[in-house]
Amino acid sequence: MGTSATSSGPPSGVSLVPPWVDDPEHYKPVEDEEASEDEGGRARDGPTRKPVQLARPYRFRTARTHLGRFGSSGDSGSLRSGLGHYARTGLGGSGWATRRLAGTARKAGRLYSSLDALSRGTEPPAYLDSEGLAGRPAREAVDFIADALSPSDGAQDSEVSRDSMSRAMCELLRRDPDVDLTALSAQQIELVTELFVAEDVCRRVELDVGKAVFEAAGDAAMAIRRLDEMYRYVSQVVGLAFRDRLSEAGRPTQEDVVRIAEAAIRQTFSVFESYLS
Repeated sequence: MGTSATSSGPPSGVSLVPPWVDDPEHYKPVEDEEASEDEGGRARDGPTRKPVQLARPYRFRTARTHLGRFGSSGDSGSLRSGLGHYARTGLGGSGWATRRLAGTARKAGRLYSSLDALSRGTEPPAYLDSEGLAGRPAREAVDFIADALSPSDGAQDSEVSRDSMSRAMCELLRRDPDVDLTALSAQQIELVTELFVAEDVCRRVELDVGKAVFEAAGDAAMAIRRLDEMYRYVSQVVGLAFRDRLSEAGRPTQEDVVRIAEAAIRQTFSVFESYLS
């Protein structure tokens, strides 16, 4: 899952959703069912933005306890409990987790629409310079696309997403070294997008609570194996949720992919929460 597991994760007392995540230009707020009526009981028009909610004290403590047990023993039950507490208490539930990863959904839409435009020979979005991309070796093309779709803005999320995009495209190159990133099939574009969403969710988990697994594993080699186990587990849940929805959408638009990714993220964290039932 990378080397970022030494991060201590976000502290308590801060907003569950950092201010840079909610971009009103690109993101439609999650509907707040509890706030869907006014004080007189009348339905409000449309979804409402949830108020800022501060993270609980010691928000990740229980998750880290269970994940530490997983790190030391490899017990799958401890892994599931850790992910359940991470979703429910650490991130505030699947709804807040979806908001926290809104940037992942937006960038999934960007990635899909950009690769789709390149494959069709149509003009890609303005943020991807197709002329600058032309003729680059595959590995340089990976970096060029990732830098264009997730440019550095000083936020950790942008850095993580750029790396996640790079890893997703590199995985496709690993599977098919002769692939042309400017002429992918529909199935290849769907795969890269799915891999990106799974990678970005996994990186978020790792950054927040991966240190507990790493420190409990005993030695570096075992820590890497445990983190890889957690990565595979999380990515399987994300991938299944994403594929189920994408397969129903035909050849989706960018906005379709954003909605599909949001729904897949919500389902993933709902699955994690269900481990505590």
